[in-house]
Amino acid sequence: MDINVHPDFLIRKAFKGHMAERYLKSEKIKYLFWGVITTLVYFLVRFVAMALLHQAMLPVLLAQVVTVLFAFVVNKFFVFADNQSRHVVVQLMRFSAGRLFVAGIDFLLTYIMIERYSDLFIRLLRLNIINFQTFPFGLSWSWLHGWVYDSISFNAVIAVFVIQVIAIVVNYFISKFMIFD
Repeated sequence: MDINVHPDFLIRKAFKGHMAERYLKSEKIKYLFWGVITTLVYFLVRFVAMALLHQAMLPVLLAQVVTVLFAFVVNKFFVFADNQSRHVVVQLMRFSAGRLFVAGIDFLLTYIMIERYSDLFIRLLRLNIINFQTFPFGLSWSWLHGWVYDSISFNAVIAVFVIQVIAIVVNYFISKFMIFD
């Protein structure tokens, strides 16, 4: 029994002969898919670390380290289909440098949006007028209750999402044109 484990197997099987097959196999769609998965890994590590450590900066470091390693593997083998092993150390170093640059952006924006000027963002986004005791925030069984319980925590969650959108876009261009070219 031959089991095909190629990453495009399900796409080829489900969309064989359809025009959608071409789009679903495109590099940008693969990058977007794996970018979303990498972002979910990032969120999981960062939010769990934020909950355990009760601070903003160290969770950024932990999430960056875990996701850089995860993202390198999926970008190399699944997105850009670069199976050459001779340059893997150089690529990993370039990839890490690119991600270090993006991590710098992450730290800077975290400092600006959460640590230094959270009051400004809370007022701009009008988070200070939300009653966090009402639906959906006030539901003790809701996943939101553990992460968003006041305007400061809501601002932190929004900031993390905004920063990740910026990171995905910057990382794509770095990966595409400087690492897996």
